[in-house]
Amino acid sequence: MDTHTERPLLADIREELGSLGVELHEMASARWELARLELKNDLQSAKRLVVVWLAMMVLTLTSLPLMAVSLAEVLDGFHGVARGGWLLIFACGLLILATVGGYAAWRRFRRKFVGLRETLEELHEDLLWFQETGGTKRAKET
Repeated sequence: MDTHTERPLLADIREELGSLGVELHEMASARWELARLELKNDLQSAKRLVVVWLAMMVLTLTSLPLMAVSLAEVLDGFHGVARGGWLLIFACGLLILATVGGYAAWRRFRRKFVGLRETLEELHEDLLWFQETGGTKRAKET
């Protein structure tokens, strides 16, 4: 008689696969946690960047009128145009730039605006298919 207990043929392989599965799960969990922490850190960093950029934009926008007034003061009397005339010229120039920029942005928006067009087309096609397959008749019968 054999004193050695018989084990199923694939018992060792099952144990190895089980431990491999546990290790893979632990590895995936660790990778997921690392990715989550990195994304959280990157998001906070991006938020700080946006705040700084917004502050810089406010400072830049508030400096434009000061620059225009300073330039008008320097150019006072140049070509016979007084400081008030230079201010009017700069103000008109800035208004024209703003109008042209706004109009260009509006045209681009209208050209690229989709407005659920594709979704509505898909829904319309689904409705036509439903009607063709007799869905309307069945819906009316019930």
